[in-house]
Amino acid sequence: MMEDLDDPIAHTAEATSATSSSDAPPVGPRAPVTPREWVSPGVSMRKRILTGIGVMLAAIIFFFIAWHEGAPALVSTIIGVVFIAGFIGYLQVVAPTPFTLRLDERGVTRTDRGAEPQLITWDNVVRVKEEVFKSGVSVSVAIYKRVGAKGLHRAWVVYRDDIPQFDAFIEAFSAALPLDRPWARETVHE
Repeated sequence: MMEDLDDPIAHTAEATSATSSSDAPPVGPRAPVTPREWVSPGVSMRKRILTGIGVMLAAIIFFFIAWHEGAPALVSTIIGVVFIAGFIGYLQVVAPTPFTLRLDERGVTRTDRGAEPQLITWDNVVRVKEEVFKSGVSVSVAIYKRVGAKGLHRAWVVYRDDIPQFDAFIEAFSAALPLDRPWARETVHE
């Protein structure tokens, strides 16, 4: 039963309406799944260029102020250089990496650039949580997988900005999801 899972998220009416029995055999996808892929481009070239221009302008303004103040600003200049270099390093760490999502007969697979593919078979998808705005526009989809006999773990979250054709992904994923898996819709930013 769903109550046996350690689920930190409260169930909505939609999520509790579709419960599964631990005695029931695993159910495969509802319909034959046509293999499809969605590719996340990561950070777009436009955003990289605009961010680079912004950092360069901030650095130019900072160095102009240091030059205008003269020699007493040497320590401030060194601190500013370290700050700017740290900010550039931070941007490289937090920048989303490109990834590919693939739906097929086996399940859903996420392949991040330079990493091993992560497959969640249809039998291991425990539940899905979709976050929507008040207007009904989907913001994100979180996929939860089975860990051990009764455990539940959020495998990953896909956001609207991550992949083009996000609505097509939601539609294809919900069509392929087994009938006994709950799909919770939660309104955010009320």
